[in-house]
Amino acid sequence: MDIRNSKEIIQNILERYNFTAIYSDSCNKFGIETSKNYVDGNDAIDFLYSSATIGSKSLGFFTELPFFEVTRPTRAECLFITQSLPKYISTPVIIIKNAEDISARLTLALKISVEHKVPVTVVITHNASNNYTDFERANNDLGRISPYISASTFKQAISKEELKETYNTINNNLMQAFSANTADNITHISLQHKGYFPDYFIPEIKPAIFKMLNNNIAAYKSEKDLLEKFFFNNYNTEFCFKELEDKIYPQIHNLLCPGCPFVNIFARGTEKDTIIFTDIACKGVLEAYPELNYLTIDGYMGIISSDVRSSTLFIGRASSYKSHYNNFISKRGRVILLNDSGVPKIDGFSTIRHPKKLTKTKNTLYPYSCNNIKKYSKVKVKLNKCSCVKDNTPCSVFEKTLCPAIYTSANSILIDNTMCNGCLACKVLCSQGAVS
Repeated sequence: MDIRNSKEIIQNILERYNFTAIYSDSCNKFGIETSKNYVDGNDAIDFLYSSATIGSKSLGFFTELPFFEVTRPTRAECLFITQSLPKYISTPVIIIKNAEDISARLTLALKISVEHKVPVTVVITHNASNNYTDFERANNDLGRISPYISASTFKQAISKEELKETYNTINNNLMQAFSANTADNITHISLQHKGYFPDYFIPEIKPAIFKMLNNNIAAYKSEKDLLEKFFFNNYNTEFCFKELEDKIYPQIHNLLCPGCPFVNIFARGTEKDTIIFTDIACKGVLEAYPELNYLTIDGYMGIISSDVRSSTLFIGRASSYKSHYNNFISKRGRVILLNDSGVPKIDGFSTIRHPKKLTKTKNTLYPYSCNNIKKYSKVKVKLNKCSCVKDNTPCSVFEKTLCPAIYTSANSILIDNTMCNGCLACKVLCSQGAVS
């Protein structure tokens, strides 16, 4: 099983297609290298769209996607990625709410774009972009989903009639792709939180959800106005959703993965004045813990084989560890190996089954790695013990863990169990004992 975080999956999928025209405003959180384009969103759309019409694969990251009109066929993939719902639908829009859907839906968006010669927008929500899943389930096949390329493919312009026909075809393709994703007994609708939401939108084509929505459907406070305006602006249909108490996820650039091993190790497994080394090049971790020193395991063995008096710790992967290293760490140094290969034990290492069992005294085989995250029991917040709620101050535990599973709602601090893996680092780091 190959467990990866969302950013790694997104980066893996997008880098495979060698985009040549790439733009990003401030919302690119997926590690994709972008050029320095000092333009606003509208100029960026023109830049990407024009690039795609002459055959350059184009990719854009937007905080808010501007409206534009599709007037010419593209000759290469053209993908716009955002984390918020566009106010107006300019292109087919595919929604990704769950990490396990990232690979298949990004691939589907690329298929739609390259085969039907139109840009496609992908909305990747907070939950999907800050989570982890089994990458082996990814469907990376970019085979054809339509039987042939028509003569209209090579025309220099698209008439409104041709565009309408194209959108009808895309709608039929997506209906088949998402045929299993039907919803019954809808009580509330939400893009960013738990609740039903359509899998896709096509310009000028009413989604199937219109048959199910009524004024008894609820929406979260932060999304209510946006959803009502979205449906009215794009489909000239009025909905008045009942209001639910809001969920607010912390907005910070450097969120770590839920259950990040480094959070647990820094909470449980380090001692004061310890010099810490690692060969795991996670950009987020290195930014969150600037005291980390990047070094290969061979380099670390070279350091501890000399007369080092300082306390040291090396954090690495079990798959990279060789038995002869034991000769070096038997007297000096300390090593924590993240179990990325599922090995039951390693000589000279204490094997733990849960991160909460981590101690500061032994070489340890940690129960999982960044690419092999396990799920443990659910975590709850005891609000009566939480001083952050009582004082209406930011969650101090979030500031220490940078975990995206922590959110606030109606002056409460809660855990999103669709993200949480139960590592209990938050329990260790909560000085009020408000987490169990």
